[in-house]
Amino acid sequence: MEHEMFTLEAIAHYTRGATTLFYIFWSVLLQKYRHRNRMMRLLHLASVLLAICYIKDFVFLIDDLKYSEYLNDLAGIIDMLYLPVIASFFLEVAKPGAVSDRNMYLYIVIQSAFVPLYVIFPIDAVCMFSEFLAYIVSATTVVYITIFVIKYRRRMFEHYSYTENIDVRWVMFSCYAYFASLLLYSLSFGSTTWISETGFNIVGMLLWAIVFRMASRHRVMRMLAARTDASKDSNVIVENDIAESIIPEDNAEFDSEESAEDICNQSDYKKMNMKNMMARETLIRKRLDYVMTERKLYLSPKITVMDLAAAIGTNKTYLSLFLNNNLHMAFYDFVNKYRIDEACRIMGEMTDNHKMMMTEVAAASGFNSLSSFNRYFIKIKGISPSEYLNANKKIK
Repeated sequence: MEHEMFTLEAIAHYTRGATTLFYIFWSVLLQKYRHRNRMMRLLHLASVLLAICYIKDFVFLIDDLKYSEYLNDLAGIIDMLYLPVIASFFLEVAKPGAVSDRNMYLYIVIQSAFVPLYVIFPIDAVCMFSEFLAYIVSATTVVYITIFVIKYRRRMFEHYSYTENIDVRWVMFSCYAYFASLLLYSLSFGSTTWISETGFNIVGMLLWAIVFRMASRHRVMRMLAARTDASKDSNVIVENDIAESIIPEDNAEFDSEESAEDICNQSDYKKMNMKNMMARETLIRKRLDYVMTERKLYLSPKITVMDLAAAIGTNKTYLSLFLNNNLHMAFYDFVNKYRIDEACRIMGEMTDNHKMMMTEVAAASGFNSLSSFNRYFIKIKGISPSEYLNANKKIK
């Protein structure tokens, strides 16, 4: 029995060491992502605090301190300090701006007050109050995450048909799993110390590997963000908050918190602050050029105005207003112009040895039917595709 306990203890120490290296690795890796947005800053801070909490526990490798109940309780209180950061991270994904840095640090200060309190009064009541506060924060986070995710997804599906990397179900399930693992760990620690330790470490690494991966791919949609004081100030432009996967060289986010109903007519649009409106139009123009010329989204026959709006980080109302007021064309006219240019490029590269049927040209340029291709080609170029191809041959 003693040999079995020794083996379990050794396994627990090995997994703790591996977990420590795991969080140190992610702390270093997330260093380059922390400037992307507040969500990534919180995730980086959480990984650093987790790494520090695991590093401090190496003191228990010293034989004289290994079974110190006093140090074990003190370490447990210190471990509670990273909970507000993790809770803030989960909430930030589901509802950007829901928890301010000030409130988060205020809770950390309150929670950290239990450390000197326990040093002065090393009694169980201090530990119980510290744990109780941690449970309150955990339960509150789970409740709010559920509410925020439901609202987020409802609004997301109202504005976007494009949901890749913007859905937040992963953060809800991650939140449930994390706080459930904390609860099970605290309940079972008293009777199965080394088994609980090993299981918690392994589950923690698997869970946070998923969280780190999903967060690095997640695109923050400011349209779903909570209003802040800064958003009410017409001179403040919202900070950079869109993932690099959209625009690698310019990841500024739109301040599109207003609902579509608030700006759906021309008079409301003209009343918007001129500076913010011009900044938004500049960003839309730049991103439209990128996604259309570099990513060639027009090649998708099923692309919609919501798809294109999501790809550039705005909503369909802003995009439609920009197309109508600045480019003086409807969405499909805008997209089909790129498709016709692509078709002309394809026909311009044709040789006698490599000819394509017009149906193939239409499909290759993003049209889902030959009739639509012919109709828009004549509308834009003034001649049919076949006439264009013959004229292009003569020029050659």
